Amino acid sequence: MWLVLCDPGDLAGMWAYDGLRRRGLTPLELLPPGDLIFSSRSAHRVDESGASFEARLPDGRVLASRDVDGVLNRAGFARIGPLRFATETDSAYAREELSALLLSLLECLAAVAVNRPCATGLSGAWRPPAEWTLLAAEAGLPVAPVRLSHRSTWEPPAPGNGRALVLGGHVFGGTEYGQECVRLARLAGTDLLGIDLRRDGGDRAVFAGADPMPDLRPGGDAFLDALHDHLATLAGSR
Repeated sequence: MWLVLCDPGDLAGMWAYDGLRRRGLTPLELLPPGDLIFSSRSAHRVDESGASFEARLPDGRVLASRDVDGVLNRAGFARIGPLRFATETDSAYAREELSALLLSLLECLAAVAVNRPCATGLSGAWRPPAEWTLLAAEAGLPVAPVRLSHRSTWEPPAPGNGRALVLGGHVFGGTEYGQECVRLARLAGTDLLGIDLRRDGGDRAVFAGADPMPDLRPGGDAFLDALHDHLATLAGSR
């Protein structure tokens, strides 16, 4: 089976789910990440042979990690409401513990996930703008000057002219820096990356930011076709 992990308010994730379903990817499940950690009954096993989980879904079915052939992972963070009779400190501690649990569960699916979870992001590493800029420069993308000091906070250049989507070595969106965008995604360790570009006052496009959980809709049907094939490939590799 295949999964799209996203919250109900994630319009891009819902769009991808609908597009994959129309392309015949089946069985395909749409699952909020919170259903994994708030399951009424679950088992999570970690030993020398690996890690796995089983979780009872709200409709009573049991989801086992071993049955997942591929997953579009758009888990942002563990969503929990206010805890009754808990201080803010205790609530913050509970959120961290639940995030750690969700990260461990997602790691069971890492081999077939787009994107893989990591310690700095449940759906790929989140980096400060300055770090993204350094990676972009290493990848060969033109970047704007960055000035950092203890007296001021650097603000990234505002996106304004377009976004490129990178998926598994393919680029969607009009950009003359296709190879550089692919290189940036590889340096970032992500299968799927959104890269913002802007014009620097002339004709040159300049790096303006990156996002491991981007809006997918600008990629259109071509992106959905590639995502379908990419998920099928993950299933075969497993």
